[in-house]
Amino acid sequence: MVLTLVCVVAGLVSGRADTVALATPLALLALSGRTGMRVGADPPARITVERHAEGRGSRLRLLLAPQQEAEPAQKRLVATTLAAAGCRPDALVLRSDEECPVLVDAPPSGELEVLAYGAASFRADLSDATGFAQAVPVRVGILPPVGPLLAHPASRRLVGLAGTHASRRPGEGGELRSIAPLQPGDRLRRIDWRATARRSADQDRLMVRRTFADAEASVFLVIDQAHDLPASTGDWFVADPPRIAPASLHVARTAAATVAASYLAVGDRVGLADLSGTRRALRSAAGARHLEQVRTRLAGTSVVPRRRRRRDPVPPQGAVVVVFSAFLDEEPARLLRLWQAQGHLVAGVDCVPPLHRTESTTAQSLAVRLTLLRRRLLLDDLRHGGIPVFRGMAAAGVDTGRDGSAAAPDPDPGVDTGLDAGLRLLVRQADRRGGRSTAWRGP
Repeated sequence: MVLTLVCVVAGLVSGRADTVALATPLALLALSGRTGMRVGADPPARITVERHAEGRGSRLRLLLAPQQEAEPAQKRLVATTLAAAGCRPDALVLRSDEECPVLVDAPPSGELEVLAYGAASFRADLSDATGFAQAVPVRVGILPPVGPLLAHPASRRLVGLAGTHASRRPGEGGELRSIAPLQPGDRLRRIDWRATARRSADQDRLMVRRTFADAEASVFLVIDQAHDLPASTGDWFVADPPRIAPASLHVARTAAATVAASYLAVGDRVGLADLSGTRRALRSAAGARHLEQVRTRLAGTSVVPRRRRRRDPVPPQGAVVVVFSAFLDEEPARLLRLWQAQGHLVAGVDCVPPLHRTESTTAQSLAVRLTLLRRRLLLDDLRHGGIPVFRGMAAAGVDTGRDGSAAAPDPDPGVDTGLDAGLRLLVRQADRRGGRSTAWRGP
């Protein structure tokens, strides 16, 4: 339509008939497109749901409401068909002036199409019926829940200007650095009169207390969204497994949201990136509003195969880097070693939920055993290289108190450490070693 108007105006201004004639096929094309748009009319019923909902249980409440008629005096009936994953299709008939709530199974977190529906309307005497119209499937985004606040280790190479952590540079803070004679530029409120009485016998020198500057810590969260392992190993070999039960990506979302909330609660800064390289990294920031941005970005993460990046993600200077992954390949381990060599305080979070061995064939059983063995060797290599790896199931609210035969066989003590206990150990290790990376020896 725009090109048609441009050609007509240009032809009238220039006085050329061929330019006006050029607008004819464009006008026909615009008319055919407008006619085609009328074929897919809106269905006479619509389901409304909030854009993002909180994951409060396994059910999500939707509202099915017929469209308002232009002539409300003519009562009509609306026939609607509903289809959800894992359920048989259902149908129901409503009056045009009533609404019906619909309960569907919702994913624990993330974005997913939960319901497909269509509708047709007609009069009570089955006259004046409209054609069946298929609606756009209902897609919801469930924000990952935030668990109890965890410990928040911080590197000593902090670069912030204000916060609750003691840095290694001189400035205004609470941790004592030294006591020295008064120099030009020292504040008078820093004078230590007791130290002056002890060290200056003739009372000709004033001693001042010099401290380390306080700064905010920075944490860089990295999500590995290349795999989403269900708890049932039989679903590993299904093309489209059900996404209602918690899987490894849900554990990663919830654990990352909990770690982010723990740092943001004390005024620290949080950044977020993914290993697939499909979206731009979320910059480091602080505040309650930034927590909602982090949760929204985490809810939008889905399984995306990795693509070749031009460069690896770059954490902020002096940041604590936490990688949330299933550790099925070498890429997360390679980045952890790289960031550890650069001087960052690094840690990995194992997001595989307790597994139920439900393979149906010998080939599937061998594939699962080889996958778990490769994962075990990779985690052992990380632990011996001084990189701690913690479990994230407790932070995600996944039950880990099952029988050992149902859980993933991984008795390594450095891996079985929970996320909260592991971060507390990392805090003590960073305080004791001065923030330098050392060999991780387990709890």
